[in-house]
Amino acid sequence: MRLEDLARRFNSRLSGWLGGRLPGQEEVRQNLKLLYFDPHTEERLERYYTEKTMLLMKAFAIGICAAVLAGALASGGGLLAEGRFLPRRDTAYTRELQVEAAGEKVREIAVVIEPQKLREEESRELLEEIRKRMDTYILGENRSLEEVRSDLHLIRRIEGTPVTAEWELDSYEVLNLDGSLRSENLREEGSLVELTARLFCNGQEAVYRACARVLPPVLGPEEQFYRELAAAVEKLRKETEEEERQELPLRAQGKELVWKENTPLDFVWILVLTLLSMGLLYTAGDRELKRKTREREEQMCRDYVRIVGRLTLLLGAGSTVRNAWEMIAADYETRRRQGREELRYAYEEMAFACREMQNGVAEAKAYENFGIRCHVPAYLKLSALLEQNLKKGTKGLAGLLRSEAEEAKAWRRELARRKGEEASTRLLLPMILMLAVVMLFILVPAGMSMQA
Repeated sequence: MRLEDLARRFNSRLSGWLGGRLPGQEEVRQNLKLLYFDPHTEERLERYYTEKTMLLMKAFAIGICAAVLAGALASGGGLLAEGRFLPRRDTAYTRELQVEAAGEKVREIAVVIEPQKLREEESRELLEEIRKRMDTYILGENRSLEEVRSDLHLIRRIEGTPVTAEWELDSYEVLNLDGSLRSENLREEGSLVELTARLFCNGQEAVYRACARVLPPVLGPEEQFYRELAAAVEKLRKETEEEERQELPLRAQGKELVWKENTPLDFVWILVLTLLSMGLLYTAGDRELKRKTREREEQMCRDYVRIVGRLTLLLGAGSTVRNAWEMIAADYETRRRQGREELRYAYEEMAFACREMQNGVAEAKAYENFGIRCHVPAYLKLSALLEQNLKKGTKGLAGLLRSEAEEAKAWRRELARRKGEEASTRLLLPMILMLAVVMLFILVPAGMSMQA
């Protein structure tokens, strides 16, 4: 079955479920009548909704394919084997994992997988470089060693390097050898602890010394769990560092752990965005029709003064209303065929009225239909004026049209003024943004100079 047939059948079923009318169908039908000059509005309406549904189906199919592909890539890219082993690589890498303790919620933790072995090259230079940067390795979540409120990372091995460390403390009252705080001994005024690390790399050695001011932290159950879990991961890392895979702990705080890799939610977001896009696509066509209808009305309003002026001129020259009407329509069609005139809705409606009169429709009725099709108050007034003067005679019609032309000019000036106000309103936001940028350029240097 072709996609077009499937879309048509879907619209038919949906219309039946909704009582024979699709959402916004009447407004769409009216807009199509205004924008197109053929009697086959229902066929055009059906084609419009068929094309819209086909577009939605294509968007939905693309979204589903993208979501399935994202899910397949996510499921096929797992590294966790046998529920607790991760492979080692040539360089260290970090893997985001999920861990679930028995009877508790799923937690997330980042596990660092280091290489099996690194070659011993330029050990002395490497040790010196690491000694200078050791503060950044051990700070953890602390801002500086002057204010230590959470565990220090007194690491035994520098990530991504063959460098190991042995730590010594001048006091173990407030700080353990692994860097964890001993909360029961912490004092509000703080305690000074001298840290000494002996760094080793392929037979070379360097010494790092620093002084830390330890203050009481605020630890919750989550922090305690993560601390013990990290310690267990570190312990197994050391025990399995010569193996091809790093083992993860199966218990923490006396509870069994279940490890899982993070499942990317890309496919879920793709589905959500697909549904949102389908909604936007469904309403986009209707919004475009409304925009074209507004542009049509504005164009007809701009042409009104010219049409009334030409009718007045031709009637003043002795022409009848019908002849003047046909002359204006014929001139437009000639220029249109020659490519010297773009589509003008008002003139198209005039040409349609001429064809109606040629097919036997009464002149008064043709003018009435013209005003109804235009669906613009000014043209309704013009059609009523022409229809009324056909019944009473054309005497005085030229004067009435001149008055109407003067009113149309005033109304056109008002329309231009309103358009100018709308344009200035649209420019207001960019102007505000430009002002904000200028103020930023002025205030930032001024503030920096005051601080200096």
